[in-house]
Amino acid sequence: MLSKQLRPERLAAIGEPFSAGFFAEPDAPILARVADGLRRFVWAVALEPYRGERLYPTGEAVWHRPPEMIVRWHYVSITGLDADVLAAKREAFAGDTEKLGTLDALEAFWRAYPPAGGYTHSIPHYARMLADGLSGTEGRVATGLRRAERDGDEERCAFYRAMATVVDVGRILHERFVEQIAAADFDNASLQANQQRLLEAYELVPEQPAGTFYQAMVATNFYYYLDGPDDLGRFDQFMYPYYEADLAGRRLTRDEVVELVGQLWQNTDDAYAWNTAIGGSRPDGTRGDNELTVMCLEAARGRRRPNLALRIRKDTPQAVWDAAIETIGTGCGLPALYCEENYVRAIHEAHLNLTDEDMHRFAFGGCTELMIDGRSNVGSLDGDFNLPKLLVDSLHEDLGGCGSFGAFYEAFKRRCAAATGEQADSISAAQRRKALWHPQPIRSLMINDCVRRGWEYAAGGARYNWSVVNVMGLGNAVDSLCAVREVVFEKRELTATELIEILDRDYEGAEQWRQRFNRCPRYGNGDARADDLARDLSAYVFGQWQRFAPWRGGKFLPACLMFTTYARFGEPVSAEPDGRGQGQPIADSAGPVQGRDRNGPTAMLRSVAGIDQVHAPGTLVVNVRFSRSMFATPENRARLQSLIRGYFDMGGMQLQITVVDQAMLEAAMVDPEKHGDMIIRIGGFSEYWKNLTPALRRSVLERTEHE
Repeated sequence: MLSKQLRPERLAAIGEPFSAGFFAEPDAPILARVADGLRRFVWAVALEPYRGERLYPTGEAVWHRPPEMIVRWHYVSITGLDADVLAAKREAFAGDTEKLGTLDALEAFWRAYPPAGGYTHSIPHYARMLADGLSGTEGRVATGLRRAERDGDEERCAFYRAMATVVDVGRILHERFVEQIAAADFDNASLQANQQRLLEAYELVPEQPAGTFYQAMVATNFYYYLDGPDDLGRFDQFMYPYYEADLAGRRLTRDEVVELVGQLWQNTDDAYAWNTAIGGSRPDGTRGDNELTVMCLEAARGRRRPNLALRIRKDTPQAVWDAAIETIGTGCGLPALYCEENYVRAIHEAHLNLTDEDMHRFAFGGCTELMIDGRSNVGSLDGDFNLPKLLVDSLHEDLGGCGSFGAFYEAFKRRCAAATGEQADSISAAQRRKALWHPQPIRSLMINDCVRRGWEYAAGGARYNWSVVNVMGLGNAVDSLCAVREVVFEKRELTATELIEILDRDYEGAEQWRQRFNRCPRYGNGDARADDLARDLSAYVFGQWQRFAPWRGGKFLPACLMFTTYARFGEPVSAEPDGRGQGQPIADSAGPVQGRDRNGPTAMLRSVAGIDQVHAPGTLVVNVRFSRSMFATPENRARLQSLIRGYFDMGGMQLQITVVDQAMLEAAMVDPEKHGDMIIRIGGFSEYWKNLTPALRRSVLERTEHE
């Protein structure tokens, strides 16, 4: 029986609208309770003021805005209990026994609530939402409900009723957005014109289908904020028909399009949202880039977000290459580049059971996790597989008993295999908890084929399901293995015991041995001794993940997506024989450890192309840093394009470029506040210098600068 402290009116009185809705019908299915929580919250949320922009909403995510709540909703899950908000409310309600009692009951409930685990970026089906509007979506829900009632399927009836609630959530937000826009008062004629045009667009969308490019932009921005915002998917593809029609009808200009797209990109940055994929292929496999692709690149210049992903084909036109290289040259780290043909091959070899059309609809979520536009639920990232940590454990527990490097290497691989099975089980358990306790009603409404099936998103309702796992520290593991092979087994300069003692002391009093290890073969330099080992180890580890399947369905897809976590994941790892000290950052990508590639970009990219990339379609991020001189002349830009194309021809799948000179980085290390808005490509996305920790800043400085 529900405690009287958790009655909706009491929860509303302490400023907990999500929980008030969640507890309104305590015997209802969890999906319905979450949907009711969302409905209560959108009535209570304090919206961003309208300041005359061309698009609204703007600013941070609606779901992150006040009121401050102990528990709120996020597109990944119901959030964990916020201890700081709880403490602040206890202080604010000191002496009020009724409110403190409600806080006690709420804390006890949410602390006992099963956690979700894992992370889930996703891409709504924007094209369908633009074509249907909320009214058409409501009609699809009503059709499903009638079918479920006819079949006597109460579980699906409950699903469709919850979806009807989510449509209400969208309508409430629409109503409140319009009120916010209409309430603004401007003296400036330009801002007044923006306001009037936006209000006129909101008279039609999102309730009805979008008819013009501007209406489609307004509706896309609306659905973006409704979902998270998280990812925009194949923006230039679903928006192009509206652009083409309006251009033919002379209803818009190119400059206006760039401005509108630029504001959407700014909203993405302000809301800390994520990925947008452009270029590539149409569903029929023909070339998909268009004029809007180039405008998306132009609008991104000098920006941190979105995490723009440009799909490059062998026949991608020079105009797209030129726009991309010019944008990268502004130093924003955008776009990251993806080889179309290699991704299609990797998707095919992963046996994901995609249709031929959906094969070409791939896009990326979050940093760069592979997913299918509007049709998938991808655990991203569901797990973190720390190769340096496993290697350190193997050195301490296995090395002393091995008479050859081959024996030690096999022992290490067995340890990797065992850890894969354990982590696969853990991920599946977390997915099951998420389905039971953390349903996603908005994504169930906006992603195919949840409504058609009457099947909730987190429980497997999307058309495609798989899980991306972060395999980290390949460069550290390979360099360490090379050092062990040469120093312990081939040249017998150290015994296993002596090596472990040096590592346990974190090289204290043994700096000469760190320097000795630095002279061993290094991954990323075109050295076959290291590169062959990298190829074998990557193939083995990626292959282990192919032996298992996640609970929700599909496959485990290996990736290397370190974003800003490569410093954190190095903290629990003790010293390694690659020269890395205890607690120091591990490799920031699937490429070489930062600063260890010394033979130029061609050698580095040849090494990275040699690893088993095709069996890691989750995305192996590869960082490379160039000086601004590479962008200074047409000849240098042509050399850069040839270098990228050559890497893709060798089998490379993804490349992301940081453009910053060493002198600038050194100055930023001395005065980080002055250079706080400098943009750096990190792991899988771009980030402001001011947001990086000292350890991350140091790791960027250590990257090799290529000219």
